[in-house]
Amino acid sequence: MTGKEYLKFVKGIHKASLGLIKLTPEDKLDFKPMEGVMTIGQVVKHLTDALGGSLTMAINNSWPEIPEGEMLPPAEKMPKANSAAEAAKEIEADWELLNREIEKITDGEFNENKINVPWMPFPMTYLEFMMQAMEHLSNHRMQLFTWLKLSGEKLHTGHLYGLEG
Repeated sequence: MTGKEYLKFVKGIHKASLGLIKLTPEDKLDFKPMEGVMTIGQVVKHLTDALGGSLTMAINNSWPEIPEGEMLPPAEKMPKANSAAEAAKEIEADWELLNREIEKITDGEFNENKINVPWMPFPMTYLEFMMQAMEHLSNHRMQLFTWLKLSGEKLHTGHLYGLEG
């Protein structure tokens, strides 16, 4: 898969994520369906650097510090979006970053160069890592959709897939 093909493939997931962020009411940012999970505002913030931010980390080998035996900070320590409008701008900036970063590597490097991702037990290619980044974005998009529905928002499957909104 070329970098341009990856961008074409992932664009729909990005668009749907952006659409859900734009549908997020400001007064719902603190909603969470239960203790111990992220709020809507935290989920929204988590979506904002999933692609461009991930490829930047991989290219620059600049991974976050992860304490021994931990994966992510507990939900209450996760950053939160200040507003849905600000988060929409951030995820758009992340998309632009992804487009710029993917130009820094050749298609051969994208498909063949191995990188060492600290939380993975084996080396992987940029493509493999970015497919996981896409899956990560898609999973949290579904989480946002679910949290919004649980908060009382009237959404349907079209919103999840970016067909409306």
